[in-house]
Amino acid sequence: MTFSRREFLSEVEEIKQWQETLNRSNDVHERRTLVEDIVGKILLACWRGVKSEIVQVLRKVVDRYVNNEAVGHTQWGRTDRLSKIGGVFWQAIHHIPEDLNPLRRIMDDALHRVSKHQLLLSERDKLAALSNEDRHTLKRKRETSVSAEPSSPVKVQR
Repeated sequence: MTFSRREFLSEVEEIKQWQETLNRSNDVHERRTLVEDIVGKILLACWRGVKSEIVQVLRKVVDRYVNNEAVGHTQWGRTDRLSKIGGVFWQAIHHIPEDLNPLRRIMDDALHRVSKHQLLLSERDKLAALSNEDRHTLKRKRETSVSAEPSSPVKVQR
């Protein structure tokens, strides 16, 4: 993974545009989705930068360790030890504490270019395209489906 200055600057510009839209908006739902999109983009940019730095340092360390005969052991032995250490790093990277899962989801959305704000606007456009009668029918269906769901009887075993 290499750092792309062009990609980074493009993301910064996108964040600025979202921030301007956020500053103009008074709608609570729109502001919430914009904040989530902005946070996801910032987290992703930070993660890419940190990961790029770590990978560069690790490459140097691994190269020096594997190819330095002064370290002792054979090159194969040194490689084997590094593989085991790498396994520990791999497990640590993939362990995400429960309280960080929402942040990971927001970052993953940014990675896959899923914009909560665009989803909200799209949903609003769909609702605006419906006629009043269609909206009333849709609302009635939602209300009846919730109230018509039978409650399942609870069986007590003795």
